[in-house]
Amino acid sequence: MRKRALLVVVLVIASIVFSACSIDLSRLLEEGNNDYDFLNNGVDDVLDTGPVKNGVLNLFSTEPDTLNPILTSNAYVKEYSCFVFESLVRLDGNQKAVPLLAESWEGSDDGLVWTFYLKENIYWHDGIPFSAEDVEFTASVIMNAGVNSPYKTCFENVESFLAQDSRTFKVLLKSPNSFTPELMTFPVIPKHYFLGEDILTTPKNNSPIGTGPYKFAEYRQGEYIRLTCNENWWNKDDGIENGIDLPYIQEVNIKIYGKNQSVMNAFQSQQVDVITLDRTNWTGYSGRSDIILKKYVSNEFEFVAFNLSNKILKEREVRTAIAYAVDREQIISSILPGEAVASDLPVIPDTWLNDTNVVSYERDVEKAKQILSDAGWKESNGIFYKRINGVNTPLSLELMVNDDNEVRLSVAEMIKEQLKEAGIEIEIKKVKWEDELNGVQSGKFDMALIGCTVASIPDISFLYSSAQIGTGLNISGYSNEEVDRYLTLILKEKDPSMKKAYFINMKEIINRDVPCLGLYFYNNMVIYNKRLRGEFNPSIWGKYYDFTRWYIPVE
Repeated sequence: MRKRALLVVVLVIASIVFSACSIDLSRLLEEGNNDYDFLNNGVDDVLDTGPVKNGVLNLFSTEPDTLNPILTSNAYVKEYSCFVFESLVRLDGNQKAVPLLAESWEGSDDGLVWTFYLKENIYWHDGIPFSAEDVEFTASVIMNAGVNSPYKTCFENVESFLAQDSRTFKVLLKSPNSFTPELMTFPVIPKHYFLGEDILTTPKNNSPIGTGPYKFAEYRQGEYIRLTCNENWWNKDDGIENGIDLPYIQEVNIKIYGKNQSVMNAFQSQQVDVITLDRTNWTGYSGRSDIILKKYVSNEFEFVAFNLSNKILKEREVRTAIAYAVDREQIISSILPGEAVASDLPVIPDTWLNDTNVVSYERDVEKAKQILSDAGWKESNGIFYKRINGVNTPLSLELMVNDDNEVRLSVAEMIKEQLKEAGIEIEIKKVKWEDELNGVQSGKFDMALIGCTVASIPDISFLYSSAQIGTGLNISGYSNEEVDRYLTLILKEKDPSMKKAYFINMKEIINRDVPCLGLYFYNNMVIYNKRLRGEFNPSIWGKYYDFTRWYIPVE
């Protein structure tokens, strides 16, 4: 008994120390008479002596439409193409462009011409040297494929491009965009491999050749795609500090599942090593010690749009009072615990441009009421009113929300209760998604709880530029000359420090005006089989980031 008591004390202390890792050490104290029951409870007993060349990484996919990464409409193919193909640049976890196939780049003084200088001694898997002509060819295929390429948006602002020589690729833009390097994330395909072929129909699309750390080996329809380690990878010496070339894992086996098959069951039975969890399934995995669990901020942003033509909401004081009355943290902790991160703007928090997760308005009901009182609003029976255009007008508004989204419905109810405490009356208008879209596009709404998916570049013109009124997502009808000026300056400025300064100044103006109320970004979650080792740093820009340094210890 003394032995058991001592073990309990040790584990309680350990659970406090390691609580940040979300490991539930109390699971080690399940009922039983054996003090060593934990050996059968998912704890790994494989001795990890560091990286080795070993093993097979098991992934999954639905049936591919094509293995050509610039033509696929299959999200899984797009994700795992990074094992075989590489891009000029890649985005790191801070949403910053870092070199990959490109060694460096520079923009012209007017911001219209961007020149990318390519690295030397890079070869395709068939031994042919990589060159700027391959980049030019890839860009041409993307442009010609149009909507059939997932990378079409990378070229929306491109006027023309060319391979100036074997190591230099130039891009001419229609208008300045200092985020052009962040757009050069499309996978490059080999020109020589597709010469004389119809790129849309050639069988070569299903036996791809890249420059990446893994080579295509075999594709069996309905069964699997097999990749093998590229022993001649140009960047293999990046792992030389431990004397072992990269990548460490020798083979990647991508198993193909039907849409009705359970990938969750495959992960549970250890047939698949890595899966992304739907938020509805998080509860069953949190706290488990037999898996590795990593959360990261997604690109799904939720916000409340204000109709600035509304006679009440056109008053900035009303919008400011609403911002002070809404408690984002309470909404997240009550409805979305661990599933979201509060944010004012549609720029991912804790990234290089937006290096904070602090929101501008902390809840302060009394301050909200004071702002309304100072603006001429009077309180009667718990609701504010004001004489507008000769009519006594209560501070009463509709909040439109789509009725097929349970989370948004719950959030709307909580916002209603929070605003009621500040003397603001809200009626929730539940509508079909199509009706909500029609409502915001036609301007027939007061407030709308809605969301958007942010792009790979932190340009927020889509939501705040006056040029986007009626055509973009600026459904609030927000127009501010200073904000427009800063948006333009950011797109022209190549110096990161100046660009960040412009962004901070612009953010202050937007948060002062409150044209819409930013709520939060959703989190995503990846879980890994514990037999995998190494650094796991998934982000929305790369779920498999640093996969070449993952390894599997020899059992």
